[in-house]
Amino acid sequence: MRSITRLKRLIAGDISLSDNPGRVMRKWRELFHIPQILLAQSLGISPSVVSDYESGRRQSPGSRTIKRFVEAIIALDSQNESQVVNAFQRLMSVEIPTNIIKDISEFPQPTSAKVFLETLRVDIFACKDLLPDRELKGYIVADNTRALQALSSDGYLKLFQAATQRALVITNVSTGRSPLIALQSEGKPSLLVLHGVEQVDYLAIELAEKERVPLGVTRIDSVDTMIRRLQSLRLQTEKQEGEPE
Repeated sequence: MRSITRLKRLIAGDISLSDNPGRVMRKWRELFHIPQILLAQSLGISPSVVSDYESGRRQSPGSRTIKRFVEAIIALDSQNESQVVNAFQRLMSVEIPTNIIKDISEFPQPTSAKVFLETLRVDIFACKDLLPDRELKGYIVADNTRALQALSSDGYLKLFQAATQRALVITNVSTGRSPLIALQSEGKPSLLVLHGVEQVDYLAIELAEKERVPLGVTRIDSVDTMIRRLQSLRLQTEKQEGEPE
């Protein structure tokens, strides 16, 4: 309960302290995978009002509106087994700034690494032999440029630790060498996927093999497209969980 309260305060503070609160509201709504129409229904307003806030056409929201917004996205997430809240709580436990996160979620049930790789059209460069039996509890998509700017070397290692038993997708990567150095930490992702790499550094491949972490590169050019595919995968796992045995 305390960690949820902390997350609520973080979201509310992020919105209220921003020079563009509507844009930040949209960021959080999208991170929680909530359509405008569903959020509007929860708040008892029209979708156009939500759109007006997010676009800046409506006056910046007051504290009461921000509180209702935060309560609504948390409540809607709880209907999906708190997949996003649970994922963010892992980040907060290691004090990772949320502004480096492009997308994040827990899966309703463990998902095979093979399905995840197919969803993101990933080519594997290291530890392919580990993949057949590997399952993922969730994923984190993080912006490498922002992470290098915002995190200390210890903080960068903690990002990888937060992805233990999960897939970590790093965007805005040039060669792959800088993220791979973090694999030498105690906690490691079950799968590391790089985005934006044209040619993987051979030292990165050697380090992934040494640390026994499957390393791949997604061939999807657009980060937005990649995130949409990940959200589709999450919805598929929800449907599978609900199917009778």
